[in-house]
Amino acid sequence: MKKYFLLLLLLPTLMFSQNAKEIAKKCMASTVSLVMEDNFKQPLSLGSGFIVDNGKVITNLHVIEDAKYGYVTISGESKKHKIEGYLAVDKTSDLALLSVPTLVGISIEINGNNPEIGEKIYAIGNPKGLSGTISEGIISGIRTFDNEELIQITAPISPGSSGGPVINNNGQLIGVSVGTLDAGQNLNFAIPTKYVSKLIQLPKTQITQLDIKSIAKKSSQSNLGKGIKEGVEIINLEWKTTDYGMGIIETNLEGFSIKNNLPNEVSKVKLLLILRNAQNVPIDAVDYEPYSVKYDGIRPFLSKYIDISRTDIGRSRISERKKGEKLEIRVLDFTFEE
Repeated sequence: MKKYFLLLLLLPTLMFSQNAKEIAKKCMASTVSLVMEDNFKQPLSLGSGFIVDNGKVITNLHVIEDAKYGYVTISGESKKHKIEGYLAVDKTSDLALLSVPTLVGISIEINGNNPEIGEKIYAIGNPKGLSGTISEGIISGIRTFDNEELIQITAPISPGSSGGPVINNNGQLIGVSVGTLDAGQNLNFAIPTKYVSKLIQLPKTQITQLDIKSIAKKSSQSNLGKGIKEGVEIINLEWKTTDYGMGIIETNLEGFSIKNNLPNEVSKVKLLLILRNAQNVPIDAVDYEPYSVKYDGIRPFLSKYIDISRTDIGRSRISERKKGEKLEIRVLDFTFEE
């Protein structure tokens, strides 16, 4: 009797373990990473997506906003597939159907039924440095924002996973990861598949080149978008102020902070510093790897101050801003510490 009782206790665990492995094996091949680039082919944003047909990928619209170029890679592969443009977009639901002609892969299976609260799900994505991440959870609610449905899930959505598939226990798509709210704990959201199916069924006459400008979202969606964790970011630029008789003018960059929003320590942070004139045209740029975060790293959810006055960035013009000029600092790359 004890042996049978023990077997019954172990059976659910064994079934879950097998399901997770099978789902990962089945759906990872349909999941892709996206790297979006600006006019100068510098990294602009990261995201995830999934294959719905050969040469066609679904992702979040906010992932490709403001990008001029981009490419995708299949999880576990290094080959880059150029994004030619988009076939259709849904601005309200934050979805885009991309054209990637060289991409040949396994199309994801879409579940057309309404999701149920309590249903077990898996979120798959490709945060930078953690390609092919899968996390388990349940559907904890169906919410409505400005007449648009969102699925609330408990599966953590990692930075860079926006646009990735949310899968049910049968390995079928039930939603698209869109973001997480900072205002609460474990409040993660996905876009239902009914909006995905609607986008796929739209008539497509041509490929439109990438160049979608930032779209003003409705208030509730805007709040959701602001809560999406972006990984490593630059905050709090500090300038020396000087009075030239024309009022206070900020000149000479004193320093800034690099914030780590990830659950892992990061190091070897590489930056791109771009100086723009009053017309927003780049007039100078330089790559920069702060020595203070090359070996020490930045612990999870903390920031580290970079003192420019004690550091030679290799080009003094970058740190000296004249009236009307703007300095932009982008994170190009970083390394996860074990």
